[in-house]
Amino acid sequence: ALRCPQCAQPVQPDMDDAVVMSCRNCFTAVSISDSGLQEMSVQFAAPTADAGISDWLPFWIFKAQVNLQDRQTQGGNRKDREAAAHFWATSRRLYVPAWELPVRQAREIGGDLVKRQTQFQPIDPPAEAVLKTAVVTATDALKLLEFVVLTLEAQRSDWLKSIRFEIDAKPPTLWALPAHHQGGYNWQILAQETQT
Repeated sequence: ALRCPQCAQPVQPDMDDAVVMSCRNCFTAVSISDSGLQEMSVQFAAPTADAGISDWLPFWIFKAQVNLQDRQTQGGNRKDREAAAHFWATSRRLYVPAWELPVRQAREIGGDLVKRQTQFQPIDPPAEAVLKTAVVTATDALKLLEFVVLTLEAQRSDWLKSIRFEIDAKPPTLWALPAHHQGGYNWQILAQETQT
C-alpha cells in the first residue's frame, strides 16, 4: 500500500491516472510516480472574501515566451496580425488546468486566464484543503500549452489559416486555485487576482 511521506497513513489514489493528490489524513500534497509517493510543492492562491469554495483546482502555471514565426490568415487583416505580435512580444504567464477535464474546456479556461494575465496572491495551505486530483503531469502540460496558444490565436477575427510558433517555457509551478463547482465542467474561480 502507498503511504503518505508526511503522516505514514495509507493513500489510495482516487483515479488510475492520478499524478498529484492530497493525503486525506494530513492534507499534504503528494506526487504519485513509479517510485512511490513524494511530498509535492503546491502553491495555494488566496480566496476572495466571499468564497464558497467547493474545490481547490490544480493548475500548472508557466512563465513563457511565445515566438510567432509565421501567421497566415484568409483575410490578411494587418491589425489582428500586429495585435498577435504585440501580445506575444513579452513573456507571458500560461495556464494549464491539471485536473480531469475535456480538452475543449481546458483550452477555454487556460485561454481566458492567459488573456487576462492573472496573478494570484500566494498563501499557506489552508487547513484541511483537499487538492482536486491532478492527472496532467508538468511534461504533458507543456504539450497542452500549444493548444492554449492555438485557441487564443484562432479566436482572433482574421480567419487564421496557419500558424507556426515556438514556446520557450520555464519549469512550471503547480497552483491550487479555490473554486466553486457550478455543475458539469463549469467552475467559478474564487481566487484573489492581481493584474499586471
